[in-house]
Amino acid sequence: MAEKKVKVKTPGGKEMELAPEKTWVLAPKGRKGVKIGLFKDPETGKYFRHKLPDDYPV
Repeated sequence: MAEKKVKVKTPGGKEMELAPEKTWVLAPKGRKGVKIGLFKDPETGKYFRHKLPDDYPV
């Protein structure tokens, strides 16, 4: 399963192109909501969340 890479800012302050390990939609009932991705910082190994673009496949 080839994931699409997204440009995100890591907790360390660097901007990198990473593919999310998991994606989901946060939405109140009956509303559009936003797409969220779970990323892993390659330098520190810490996980962080970041908003994904609206056209990203979930």
